[in-house]
Amino acid sequence: MLNRTNQSKIAMITIITGIILVFDILTIITNIYVAPILEGFGLPDILIYLKTLSFLLLFIILVAWLKNKDAVLTRTNLKIVAYISFALLASYFLSLFMYKYVLILETASIIKNQILQGNPVLVFDFSAINYKTLTYITTIFSGFNSEIILFAEALIFQLCVVSIGRMTLVDEPNHVYDPFLFDNYVFPLFSFLILSSFLSINLFLYRFDTLGSIEMALALTGFTAVLPGLIPSFTLYTTRHQDCTRTFFKSTYQLLLILSVIAVVVFLALTSINIYLNYLGRGSYRTISSSISLILAIVLLFRTKKMLYLENK
Repeated sequence: MLNRTNQSKIAMITIITGIILVFDILTIITNIYVAPILEGFGLPDILIYLKTLSFLLLFIILVAWLKNKDAVLTRTNLKIVAYISFALLASYFLSLFMYKYVLILETASIIKNQILQGNPVLVFDFSAINYKTLTYITTIFSGFNSEIILFAEALIFQLCVVSIGRMTLVDEPNHVYDPFLFDNYVFPLFSFLILSSFLSINLFLYRFDTLGSIEMALALTGFTAVLPGLIPSFTLYTTRHQDCTRTFFKSTYQLLLILSVIAVVVFLALTSINIYLNYLGRGSYRTISSSISLILAIVLLFRTKKMLYLENK
């Protein structure tokens, strides 16, 4: 677990995380009340909420550790949350760049095919569409989610992630756990869960209606939630015949348990959405992949909970 001598570093990371969180909230407010509303929702409109939630979670964890002297926080778990936040920041940056590029291409196509070579009667209608699209793009360029701000966020937060790896730990005694407490099936199950959750993402569209955006948000949330479980589950798998600290054993299984609970809730909602889409005649293979993800998440939930119950050190 982290030593209390790291308090100044944690405080600095908390401040930086809080500043990024404020910019995310201002971006959401800008998207709702300032930026022109385009037809459908783009991938950045969905990712900004996931990015905000990840930094909010990190901020709550850091504040709780600073305020509560008895709080236990491991370096591995903190690094995982920080890495996920950084990955969502980078994904949002990339999706925003690609989305603006697609909007500019659409605008150029409308100007060429509908205004210059199309029906002159419709020039004003298509010009209004182009004006709204270009206003949306310029709002992003001058807003809280502009590339320069996102670049600064990524650069500074990367330094925070690096500093986490250099934090000092509390010396703890090692224990020898029975081999059966290191569940051999957790790592393969998490691997298959990550694969099935990735297949639940709609990779073939860049703009969504309301129902489609909810489905996409749930799929991305599910994939983001289960992905951090891969490395901890693999570490447990390789530690089967080795000694380890009690904090490592409990915190790893607790992390996997929390991820499993989140996955069960998210994939239950996603499966329900996909079943409803099937009823509307808009179903796809994602109904099967989300159902498989739900089953795997339930199995992992019971297996990790069982291992925590059997821990006796």
